[in-house]
Amino acid sequence: MDVTLENKVRKLVLNRPSKKNAITIEMYENITNILNDDATNDDVIVTIITGKGEYFSSGTDFFSSLAQTEVDSTQKVKEMIDAFINYPKILIAVVNGPAIGIAATCISLCDIIYCSDRATFEIPFIRLGFSLEGCSSLLYPILLGKSKSSEMLFLNHILTANEAYKLGFVAQVVPADKLEEFIKSLLKFGALPRETVIRNKKLLMRWSKEALLKCNEVEKQILDESVKSDDFINALSSFVAKKSKL
Repeated sequence: MDVTLENKVRKLVLNRPSKKNAITIEMYENITNILNDDATNDDVIVTIITGKGEYFSSGTDFFSSLAQTEVDSTQKVKEMIDAFINYPKILIAVVNGPAIGIAATCISLCDIIYCSDRATFEIPFIRLGFSLEGCSSLLYPILLGKSKSSEMLFLNHILTANEAYKLGFVAQVVPADKLEEFIKSLLKFGALPRETVIRNKKLLMRWSKEALLKCNEVEKQILDESVKSDDFINALSSFVAKKSKL
C-alpha cells in the first residue's frame, strides 16, 4: 500500500494490482493504524482511499487469512471498520474500478464516494457462505433502499457506476482517464479549517456513530459463526480448488 501526505491530504493507495488489490491482514492493520494515528494528527484534514490499476479491490485476500491461522482475521476487519467509524475528519473513497466484498461495504462508511465510469460494486457474501460486514446490514438499506440493497446482498446484483450515481450512493462519476487529475483537484480541500471540519463531522455522526459501532460488533459476532459453517467451508474449498488450477 502506498501512503502519501500532501497539502494536509493523506492518500492511501491499495497497490497490489497483480492480485486485484486484494486486502491482506497486514493491510487491514496498516489502514487501521493510519486512520487512528491521523485522527489526532493536525497535519491531516482529508484522507483519500483509492486503488492502483484496474481494480479498486477484490476484497479480502483469503489466502493471506488462511496462512495466518494464529491471527483473528475477523477482529482485524472489525478494528479497521471501527477506525472508519471513529475517524473525525473527511474520509473520501475514489473507486477506480470494481469494488468487491469488504471493499464495497467499507466505503459506505466514507463521507464521500467518487468513482470512475469503470467502477462496479459487488457483495458476493451469500454465495460465499459469508455474512454481512462493514456495517452493510445497516447502511446499505439506508443508502440504497430495501429492495435494491437486498438485490445486492442476497442476489449478488452488481451495481454499476451509473446506477450508483442515480441512487445517490456516489457523489460523482469521473471518466477513468481523468481520475488522477480529479484526485489531484481534491488536494485543495486540505486547506479547510481543521477544528470546523472536526466539529461538523462530530455533529454529522452524532446520531449514527453509536449505532454503527454496535452494528460492527454484532456483524463480527455473526461473521465468526459463519466462517465455521458448512456453507462457508464448502464455498472456500471450491474457491481454493479453482485458484489452484490457474
